[in-house]
Amino acid sequence: MTRYLQKPSPNFDARTRPIDLVVLHYTGMQDAEIALARLTDPSPVAGHYPGPWQSDDVDASAPLSRVSAHYVVDEAGQIYSLVPEEHRAWHAGASSWEGDGDVNARSIGIEIVNGGHDFGLPDFADAQIDSVIQLLKDIFGRWPELSPKRVVAHSDIAPERKADPGEKFPWKKLADAGVSIWPEHVAVQLDNDDPVSAVQQQLSFIGYGVKQTGYMDEITKASLIAFQRRFRPSDMSGGVDDETRYLLIALGRMVK
Repeated sequence: MTRYLQKPSPNFDARTRPIDLVVLHYTGMQDAEIALARLTDPSPVAGHYPGPWQSDDVDASAPLSRVSAHYVVDEAGQIYSLVPEEHRAWHAGASSWEGDGDVNARSIGIEIVNGGHDFGLPDFADAQIDSVIQLLKDIFGRWPELSPKRVVAHSDIAPERKADPGEKFPWKKLADAGVSIWPEHVAVQLDNDDPVSAVQQQLSFIGYGVKQTGYMDEITKASLIAFQRRFRPSDMSGGVDDETRYLLIALGRMVK
């Protein structure tokens, strides 16, 4: 049985709907100690958590939002339990998936200790990813309604704000272990009459908060980049290229 270290956070409230998602994040902070302190702080202020996310002249006493997650996985693979799964942790922020804006109410949040883009986007350690895989298997065992296709990135649900867990996160390794999904190319004839509308339809079908506008608006571009960051990190330009379209079609067949 997986051993979790208890590190209770007071930052949670009651769920208002059933769990049907797991959201993966990186902590984006200097180390595990600081991340755990931030996620369990009942009254955080700017002076306690300096970093590139805030200006140098910020008032040290300025209050920060209270945040949390259900789990934190450090670089050595140790899993910390912060909020019981039955409660609503505060990890997703302003986000949306499948047209629902309160992702916190329906999700389990896992924070993976990694400095993220602000600190050079370090590689994820093998032991850490092995623990993430085991944790997801444990969660699936407790919640049979969850499955590999219900595991998403923070960047999926908030593509205009977030880039975590980032393009170095090994989604393919998770898929090979049976706890996430990975699309393969499909042999289909692409309709090139209105590719942007087709991409918008496919992104929306998968769960991204994209509307049918027929032109490349900001949310469509951000969602395309989020999709590419996860499934085709070699090119995250947000372009409507054939490879991206093939992968969108393949993923759409997997998630529904």
